[in-house]
Amino acid sequence: MIEEMPQGRSFFHRPNLADIARKILGATGWLRPVRLSLAGLSAAAILAGCESSSVADKVLDDKALKPPPSMVEETFGRGSTEITLLLTRSPGGLYDGAARDIRDGAALAIGELDDAGVMKIKVIDVTQGPAAVAPALVAAKARNSGLLISYAPQATTAAIAAVPADQRPPLINLSSPVSGAKVFNFGFDEVASAARGVRSAIAAGQKKVLVLAPNTLAGVDEERLRSAIGQAGGALIGVVRYDPAGPPGDLLTRNKALLDDAGALVLMGDSAAVGPILKAARTSFSKLVVVGTSHWPTELHADPAAANVIIAGIDPDASQLIGERYRRFNKRSLTVYAAEGYDSIAVAAGIVRGKGAAALTPEALMTKTGFRGVTGLFRFTPSGMAEHKIGLYRIDGGRLVAIEPKAVSF
Repeated sequence: MIEEMPQGRSFFHRPNLADIARKILGATGWLRPVRLSLAGLSAAAILAGCESSSVADKVLDDKALKPPPSMVEETFGRGSTEITLLLTRSPGGLYDGAARDIRDGAALAIGELDDAGVMKIKVIDVTQGPAAVAPALVAAKARNSGLLISYAPQATTAAIAAVPADQRPPLINLSSPVSGAKVFNFGFDEVASAARGVRSAIAAGQKKVLVLAPNTLAGVDEERLRSAIGQAGGALIGVVRYDPAGPPGDLLTRNKALLDDAGALVLMGDSAAVGPILKAARTSFSKLVVVGTSHWPTELHADPAAANVIIAGIDPDASQLIGERYRRFNKRSLTVYAAEGYDSIAVAAGIVRGKGAAALTPEALMTKTGFRGVTGLFRFTPSGMAEHKIGLYRIDGGRLVAIEPKAVSF
């Protein structure tokens, strides 16, 4: 659960096996147990407005639920306060990858946190791009939507932000940043994670930095990383791109001179390709200090090759809180995208529960004390960007172990 932070206190509580669902009361920060059956939680968190026992039974029997076909319009929850989730589908007609994780993280949040049943999530397909935005927002306004959450290509998100602020609800954007009135960019930035992590290696004397990144890394993000490394006293000696959909091949052999010269290696990416690249780097260049990112597949943490890797990312204690339930319902590990989907809904749930649907305003989102969620401590600023207190960790025994005190407030 997430709530506005009174004096920096955490609102997370680790559930025990006998009482899997723990809820949070109001803005006081005090926890109370709530009787919530696994079947009830599963149905609320997984399927739109569906209370069928057969659906819950399928979840409890550990049978994976297939993504709905493109003709299905999804609604999660049963309340009257709508949160509109704008996503794009894959060419196969399904929500896949990050979009799927965001949707499933949001679904889990509405099932766990809206115990009063006052909210619902309406999932809207904007695969057609900017042309789909205007009709989608007109329909959302007609339904009295209180908040927009989007994960879409930048042109589509920019089209959402360009709609006059009095003609749409506030927007929480989980994709590439855009600017506009009542727009809040929340995406947990991999570049920020990499920059924060490598700062530790530079401070320890490893000033020559090589970056291995997916070929999707934008040029502007490369420049941001270069600037951050320079400000920390390091030097970016190269950025090597790889295909996240293919095998690493001779990637390291072709760049042996750079790897020999580097003191620290930043390995970016969220695909299965990260694992083989990491193993090869650890085998052939064992002296390198390796810096990972918040977007690494969490399964990779348990690989012996990941030992002592530095990662700046989300609070592992917070992610573990919902990670087990997310895995049980969705048959895969919690990702940073799923955590963003969960926190976006949790922010809205905390505001609506404490002050009512009318309080879901930009001013409420920009509380100076911020929020603590699965993604850690954060707050939305008047600039439209989210300020994150990113924790610094080292992988030890398959776990993220803090190597500096956690931030408790802004």
